[in-house]
Amino acid sequence: MRSKFFLLVICATTLSFVAKSQTTNYQAYSVFVYGMTKYMSWPSNNKSEFVIVVFGKSKVYDEMMKGLSGKTVNGLPIKIVQAEDVSMVGEPQILYVSEGKSGQLDEIKKLTTGKAVLIIGEREGLHKKGAGMSFIAIDNKLRIDINNVELTGRNIKTSTQMQALAHEII
Repeated sequence: MRSKFFLLVICATTLSFVAKSQTTNYQAYSVFVYGMTKYMSWPSNNKSEFVIVVFGKSKVYDEMMKGLSGKTVNGLPIKIVQAEDVSMVGEPQILYVSEGKSGQLDEIKKLTTGKAVLIIGEREGLHKKGAGMSFIAIDNKLRIDINNVELTGRNIKTSTQMQALAHEII
């Protein structure tokens, strides 16, 4: 049942991602991030909230505020925060790096080393530079690339269903 739901979310997301060359459907990114949480696991950490930090200015923050408010991940209410400075990132479960802040990936990785923080890059190819995942658009369909080495080092597990949907896994 969960896999059917996830596939339904992915299909809806990819269908809604019909975009012109310079338009990004941030709602699709937001839905995709939420859908990912259903097929990933983080070590238990006695936190009272599931925190998603959007690092930098991105319209995905507004879409997450609209679409994810009131939702939960593993029984924890989702809290969405926007940070402009790397020192304000904290220890979220998900750190979404906007395209404008992708140049600070090395600094982000150092700050979160050894912590169960899923770093998702808005910019294509960031999984090759150390993000756990990054988005890629192929034929106007939103897909993900996964860096399993990075995720394993952070003790974050992905399901086989999630990996089956990836464009590239390293």
